[in-house]
Amino acid sequence: MKLDLDRTQLGRSELPVSGSLKLAWGEERPETALVQGELVVDNLDKRLLLNGTLKASGTACCGRCLENFELTWDVPVEIMVLRNVDTDEGEGDTLVIQQASGEVDLTEFLRESLVLSYPTATICRTDCLGICSTCGTDLNRGSCQCADDEVDPRWAGLDALDAQDD
Repeated sequence: MKLDLDRTQLGRSELPVSGSLKLAWGEERPETALVQGELVVDNLDKRLLLNGTLKASGTACCGRCLENFELTWDVPVEIMVLRNVDTDEGEGDTLVIQQASGEVDLTEFLRESLVLSYPTATICRTDCLGICSTCGTDLNRGSCQCADDEVDPRWAGLDALDAQDD
């Protein structure tokens, strides 16, 4: 995924982004992600601004039932390419690349945007029941035989208060 600085016309244009990025950032998260979309490129002669929202997808592990599922998430991207390499200019959270000419490899910057936008909690579906904390049965596939009336002894005092109200 590259941007050719010498061939990008002045003004606004679009850069199609499509491909697979290797993330390699730990278990229970996608090892690779498919990325698709378009970035708007504003070529202002001495700087190029790339922004837009891409779609990413990959195999993730559900935080409730521990099953793998296909996850899709939005990836906001803001990249600035400064053609004047002698400047220290930057803008907040925008990723800054300093390169005067040639092709800019955007792969690492897109990878960083993917990782930063990855959801903190991944759940396969909103009604996922998860697994039983006692026996480990996947409650989406069936119920378990664990007793629901087990009370944590630390909460027994509250049960006594509830009994007084009756």
